[in-house]
Parts: sequence; structure tokens; C-alpha cells
Amino acid sequence: MGELRGTMANFAQIYFIPSAGIGALLLALLTLSDPAAAVTGLAASVTASGVAVAMRLPHAQRHTGLFGYNGALTGVAFGALWQPDAIFAAWLALCVALTVVATAALVRRELPALTGPFVAVMALSWAMLPWLELSPRTRSLACDMGSPSFVFCSVGQVVFVAPLVLGLLTWYVLALWNARATVWALATGVTVWVLLVTLASRWPSMAAQASGVGINAFLAALGLGVFGRRLTMRLTGAALAAVICVILGSWLTPRGWPYFTLPFNLAVWIVLGVTARDRPGRRAGGA
Repeated sequence: MGELRGTMANFAQIYFIPSAGIGALLLALLTLSDPAAAVTGLAASVTASGVAVAMRLPHAQRHTGLFGYNGALTGVAFGALWQPDAIFAAWLALCVALTVVATAALVRRELPALTGPFVAVMALSWAMLPWLELSPRTRSLACDMGSPSFVFCSVGQVVFVAPLVLGLLTWYVLALWNARATVWALATGVTVWVLLVTLASRWPSMAAQASGVGINAFLAALGLGVFGRRLTMRLTGAALAAVICVILGSWLTPRGWPYFTLPFNLAVWIVLGVTARDRPGRRAGGA
């Protein structure tokens, strides 16, 4: 029963929430949006929990999803991007195991793992595509930048949930756990969206990276709130994530490489490093 809780909590921990109940709700929303991604996400989450047990990682942290959320997110991404086959399954299992090992190593050193292990295995997978020969899926994940609903859509796209209404429900589920941090993260996302719309005509590369900006800015604001940073630092982190999206996008997108949540990781690591002397971080893991 305990490992089942951990398997569900893996999904919630993507959003910094150590709750099996919230994780089950998020998995349900993902199932409504993309059943294939939900299945691979669940399989990856079970695999991550199994690897964590085999490594004899701390019981309490396993059950809050601390070691398995990167694996669960990897499974969701694989299911959203590629068609499953034998090579897909074998490579996914290896990648999930690597995320657990990497997350555990960072946690032992009291470093915030964020989604760094997920980004690393996805970059490795992208580099291996010519040899893996994974078949891509055709899906439209873009959010409409022209309206404030873009912010809610971006919240869902963190776990590849595309429809706006499900993004709105995803935000509501997050608010059930931590309304204050989630509302402030949303407010920060709205601020970034206003800047995005304002600058889009003068800075076309900003508009081209709108989806990435929405996802990474929201996560940066949410994460810095969970780590106890004040509002100005959350805004700074979100803005920094947006700038990093534009910089990375202008370099990687023409080469066909996505950056996933790398800007969020870089922005949060930078802000946490700058503010470490003022206020220590509250935890070593999390999305």
C-alpha cells in the first residue's frame, strides 16, 4: 500500500506536492487528455518506485514521490512524443532508472534536483534518436498566446496536458494543496504573459518560444515559492526563465532540439544560489 502511495505521489511531486491523492487526480486529468501518455507515465512511475525500493532509499521520501517524479515525468514525455514498441519500452526503463539514481545522488548532497534528471535523460534520448529509431506521435500542444487562458494552458502542459479546460482543472487541483503558492505562481505567470504579449511584436523570438516561456516561468515561480523565496525573487526567477527560453530556443529550435524544463531548472538554481545566504532552501528535491 505504501509503494502505491509513492507511485501516485510521483505525479504530484512534479509540481512540488508530496501527496498521493493529488497525484491520483493529476493522473486522472492526464488520462482524459492523453491515455497513451498516462499509461506510459504510470508504468514509468511504478518502475521508478521499484528502483527506489531496490536501492533501499529512505522509506518516507519514497512515499512522498521525491525519488520518482522525474521518472514519472519521463514516462509521460515518452508517451506524448513517441509511439511505443520494444525499443521504446527498454529505453524508457533505462532512462527512468537513471533519473532515480541521479535524483538520489542530488538529494544526498542536499542539492535541489528539480527536473534536472528528466531534462538530462530527454537530452540523451534526443541524441540517441538516430539509433533508437523511435516513431514520433503527431500532437498539437501549443497554447493560444492571445488570451489570459494561456496561463492555465501552460500549467497543464508541464505534464503534457493540452486542452485548456484540463489545464484549468490542473491548476485547481494544485490549489487544493497549496492555494497561496499556486495563486502567486499564477499571478506571476499572468505578469509574464502580459510582458510576452507586449514584447511579441518587437521581439519575434519571444513569441516563438511562448509555450516554453509559459511552462518554465510558472514552474520557476511555483518552485521558488515552495522554497520560501519572497515575491520579488519569484518574479525574478520567472523572468529569468523566460529569457533563458528565448536564448536556448534561438539556438536549439533551428537544430530540432527541445529544451523541455531546462530554463526552469537554470533559473531556480541561479536564484537559490544567489539567495542561499539570506534564506536556506526548504528542501532538496521537488519538481
